[in-house]
Amino acid sequence: MGMKSLAFLLSVAAALGCGTSGTSEQPATGGRALRGSLDKKVIKEVIREHHKEVRACYEVELVRQPELAGRVLSQFTISGAGDVVAVVLRDSTLGNPTIEECVRRRLLSWKFPKPLGGGNVDVVYAFNFFPSP
Repeated sequence: MGMKSLAFLLSVAAALGCGTSGTSEQPATGGRALRGSLDKKVIKEVIREHHKEVRACYEVELVRQPELAGRVLSQFTISGAGDVVAVVLRDSTLGNPTIEECVRRRLLSWKFPKPLGGGNVDVVYAFNFFPSP
């Protein structure tokens, strides 16, 4: 594993500690609420599997702006089938819409295991980007 990948994984691991995962309720027939849940370790593993995709979003722009660094705070919804069905970028210190949109598109293509309970899971996750030393 290269230094760039290691640095990015460390920032992702740190970000996961800041993010939340868990359950959300969604209306179901009969007035019951369906709840889904995924363990943070499972979410972290899927993000780790896709880290090169997100890092690539950043590295394209890093060539143009060598000092570019910051954080993109995302909120995404994992459906009961494990698909990412919604992504909202809650905050960004990058100030780079190209990276932000690229991260959003990448997230929408990811597949997670089906949540326990069959309902949606909302995740808040921070991606930290900085040039490798």
